[in-house]
Amino acid sequence: MIPGEIRLIIISSIRLVREGLAATLHDRDGIVVVGGVEPSPQGIAWIADAKPDIVLVDVSETDKDQLTAAQLIKGASPRAKLVAFGLDEIDDSVFACAAAGFCGYVPRECGAHELHRALVDALEGRIHCAPHIAAAMFNRLACFLQESGSPEPLPSLTFREHEILALVQQGRSNKEIARRLAISSATVKNHVHNILQKLQVSRRAQAAARLHVHPAN
Repeated sequence: MIPGEIRLIIISSIRLVREGLAATLHDRDGIVVVGGVEPSPQGIAWIADAKPDIVLVDVSETDKDQLTAAQLIKGASPRAKLVAFGLDEIDDSVFACAAAGFCGYVPRECGAHELHRALVDALEGRIHCAPHIAAAMFNRLACFLQESGSPEPLPSLTFREHEILALVQQGRSNKEIARRLAISSATVKNHVHNILQKLQVSRRAQAAARLHVHPAN
């Protein structure tokens, strides 16, 4: 194999599609079409033996089960990169492909040039997509980062500890809290000690800051 060549396998349930794509890519620089197979157990087993660089998978309307087949392909040939073709370029379809393990895609209306670019991009760790897909990905990433950056919930505090922590946040002293709750200062001190231990902090101000981030329900 010439260095830089991409060993490609085409998977589709339609023979004419497999043969047509193989003919289309035959004279493209850097592409070696190893073969085309159906999305059957036998076809997936053959893919594992062929050790391709990329598997081009038909996910057109007649091949909705190919998203499931993609997971089987990745299991049989973990090294291979998956590229979808015949895809409706809408957010949900693109994200479904990504979730199934695809690293690139070619929309329904793309031609041979776009297909060749998608294959090269996939091998080199890039992806080309429409602006509306890029925007949707950015929005989802922003939501994910906001969620993952959310602070951890407060440890389980008793009702009395929540009361005392709320008063600590207001800047009240142990004596003031004791008068407010009609309990002894020693009891307040014990509760504050327990709160600091549960929150794994050493100062009252740090505990109050945790409550500010996690307001009591």
